[in-house]
Amino acid sequence: MIEHVETKGLSQRAACRYTGISRAVCRYVLRRPAQDVQFLEKMRTAARANPRYGYRRVAIESGLGFGRCWRLWKRYNFKIGAQRMRKPRKKDQTTSLRPQQAKYPNHVWTYDILFDRLADGRPFKTLSVLDEFTRECHGILVATSMLAEDVIVFLDEIMKKRSAPVFLRSDNGSEFTAEAVQTWLANKNVGPAFIPPGQPWKNGFIESFHDKFRDECLQREWFSSLLDAQVVIEDWRVHYNTRRPHSSLGYETPANFAAQCVTQIQPALTLIPTGHKN
Repeated sequence: MIEHVETKGLSQRAACRYTGISRAVCRYVLRRPAQDVQFLEKMRTAARANPRYGYRRVAIESGLGFGRCWRLWKRYNFKIGAQRMRKPRKKDQTTSLRPQQAKYPNHVWTYDILFDRLADGRPFKTLSVLDEFTRECHGILVATSMLAEDVIVFLDEIMKKRSAPVFLRSDNGSEFTAEAVQTWLANKNVGPAFIPPGQPWKNGFIESFHDKFRDECLQREWFSSLLDAQVVIEDWRVHYNTRRPHSSLGYETPANFAAQCVTQIQPALTLIPTGHKN
């Protein structure tokens, strides 16, 4: 309205007096559009670096509040990168609880194997080891073949850097059920926690981790060699532990959550798994 009156040859002061509008209101410039430009650039930077992130993780990565990030996310039509379709899982009718629930760090670890291919078509395997309580990934072994001896060496390297778990959950793959692996775990005082055959959802923590691993790393990268895969996957593992907010941990990173747990007193062990020494 002020602009229209000013076109008639009146000054801004006269136009405000004529329309009854305060000059302070007339001169006020909205700050939100200018702020939005700054916030949008932060959001775009975070979204480009992590195309599988939703608005909550983008908000944390950008240093914004959830509400402001959601407003901009909807207004400017941010989208998550294309995601593969998943078949709905059948609800398990047998039991709702998995045995040996993790109650503190290093109580229950879980490990499993995932397959992928290099750029030239050669297959390779990855073996991921995860703490079910803190969601930390302690390591990802990348190799073209994986024998029981390789599993033992890899686990031994990890356990030298931190306390051994009470239980180690896995499926019934030959690498995990091998006598050499079970004997070594028994000597380490680690009890096995095998899931029932044909029920991968009973190993849900590692299944969920592998979904993220595929979406955010394996499906985004083109590995020229096994060494290239090892370097890129290790970089992603460090990012997952130290930078990626985890929704199940109140959007803390696994490393931050684990550090907070260090200050807490671990409960006394009440379960002694099969194979433990008294």
